[in-house]
Amino acid sequence: MIEHLRSGVPLPVSAAPLQAGRGRLAERAEAALDATEQRGSRALVVQANYGDGKTHAMRLIWHLAAKRRFLVSEVTLTRETPLDRLDRVYPKLIAETYLPGASQPGIERLVADIAAGSEMARRLLRFAEDELHPKLYGVIKNLIDGSSTEATEALLQDLARIDLSLPDLKRIHRANFREPLKVARFSAQREARDYFRLIDFLARMQGMAGWVILFDEAELIGRLGRGGRAKAYANVGRMAGDGLGCRHVLSVFAVASNFYAAVLERRHDLQAAPAWLQQRGDAEGEERCRIGITTLQEAMSLDPLSPADWLEVMQAVVGNHQAAYGWRADLDAAGLWRQVQHLAPATDTRLRTRLRLAIQWLDLLWQYGEAPHVQLHDVGEVPLDEDDEGGREAAAAREPE
Repeated sequence: MIEHLRSGVPLPVSAAPLQAGRGRLAERAEAALDATEQRGSRALVVQANYGDGKTHAMRLIWHLAAKRRFLVSEVTLTRETPLDRLDRVYPKLIAETYLPGASQPGIERLVADIAAGSEMARRLLRFAEDELHPKLYGVIKNLIDGSSTEATEALLQDLARIDLSLPDLKRIHRANFREPLKVARFSAQREARDYFRLIDFLARMQGMAGWVILFDEAELIGRLGRGGRAKAYANVGRMAGDGLGCRHVLSVFAVASNFYAAVLERRHDLQAAPAWLQQRGDAEGEERCRIGITTLQEAMSLDPLSPADWLEVMQAVVGNHQAAYGWRADLDAAGLWRQVQHLAPATDTRLRTRLRLAIQWLDLLWQYGEAPHVQLHDVGEVPLDEDDEGGREAAAAREPE
C-alpha cells in the first residue's frame, strides 16, 4: 500500500482500497450496480482534478463490483487505446479483466467448463448464431465442439484480441468438421461490438451479476481530432445504454475536471461533434454522440476529504508504514496530519501531493530518528507535451524535497 500511494498508482486488486470520504461515491456506485444487474446497461462518470483520487475511486468501484460477483475490466485510455476505436480498446481491457475472486486477469474460465452437447453449450451456440457475426459463431463452434486441441489457444486468443484471420479460422473448421466454413467479410473495427456482446452474455450465463468496465483518463478523448472525438462520444453514448447490444454492462468513466472547459466548450464539441456525424449521414452515431456528451456532463464530482477523513487516511498511512518497515513511529495520525497541514495548508492542495508528503515525512523520520525539515516548491506550469502522457502530472506537481 505504501509503495502504491508513494507512486500515485492504484492499489493492486488484492488490496482493499482506502474508502475515507468516499461514502457518496460508494452509494452511487452501489445504486448503479443494482440497476445494471436488474434493469440493464448504463454508465457512471466520475470527475476530479488531476491528483485528487480518480484512479483510487475507480479501484473502490472495482471492489464493490467484485464483492457482488461482477466481471470487472479496466483500461486506461491513451493514444494507442483511443475510445473512437473499440477494436483497439477491447484487447486492452480484456487483458485486464478479472473474474470474481480471481487474482490474475483472464477470460478463459468463461468458456473452460462449457462441455460439448451441454445445455450451456447449446445456449451459447444459439446466441452466437442468431446475434453475432458469423466469424464469432465459427470461433465458438470450433472452441466448444471442435476435436482439435491444437487450435484451442488460437481460438481463445481471438476472444481476447480479435486477431484470428478468416483463412486460419476456415482451416481450423475444416480440420475439425471436414466441411467448409462460410463466413462473410469481417472488419474488426466494425464488428468489435459483437465481442463486447459475447463477453456480456458469457458473464451472465456463468452466473455473474454483469460486467463492469472502468475507463480511466477519459479526458484523453480531447487528444483526438474532431472526427475521432465525435466517434468517441458516440461510443460513450452506446455504452451508456444498449447501443452495443450489451444487456448488463456498467461503464464507468473517470474524467479530469478541466476536460469540460478545455474540450467540450472551447472546441465547441456540444454542437460540432454531433454535426460532424450528421454531415456524414450517420444518424445513429449522431444520436449516440448526443447521449454520450450528456452522460459526460452528468458526472459526479469526488467530494473533498474532511479533516475527519484525513485523520482516517493518516491513520492508515502511519499503520501501514510501520508494518512495511518494521518500526514504531513516535507520531500518531493527528500529529502527522498537523505536519502535512502546516506544509501544505492550501485547501486546493492535491490529495496525491498530501499523501506523498505524509509518506516522505515518515520515511525521513524512520531513517534519521528525528523530525525532518521539509520544504515544498512550486514547479510552475509545465507546458503539456502532446506526446507525453505524463506531462499533465508534471504540470500539477508540488512535491516535497
